[in-house]
Amino acid sequence: MDFCKPLAIVLLASIGNPAVAAENNNPFQGALMLTSVAPFVITSGATAGTSYIPELFKSSKSDALAFIGSDGEIRGAQFEQASRFYRSTYTPPLMSDAQLALAIAASSIPAL
Repeated sequence: MDFCKPLAIVLLASIGNPAVAAENNNPFQGALMLTSVAPFVITSGATAGTSYIPELFKSSKSDALAFIGSDGEIRGAQFEQASRFYRSTYTPPLMSDAQLALAIAASSIPAL
């Protein structure tokens, strides 16, 4: 009974279709491949780039909620650090501190 499984694998491998590389010299197929793959790669790269949230912002969610709740009077250390990181990374900054706090609070990551 121990030889049945390897025998079945060898039998299936021998009758299966061999994998071959798609080496086509047809320019139409190359253009079709480029026009269908390139937009996907660009879109997925842009989505991945904009949905990345640094670890710094993850730990500042509770401070951002305190900032929002106090109308900007309470500035926790984690939120202040995230705000400074944002200001140094994106010049000129695209959001105010209140908008940044709302963006951090609205993220789907749990507060640490």
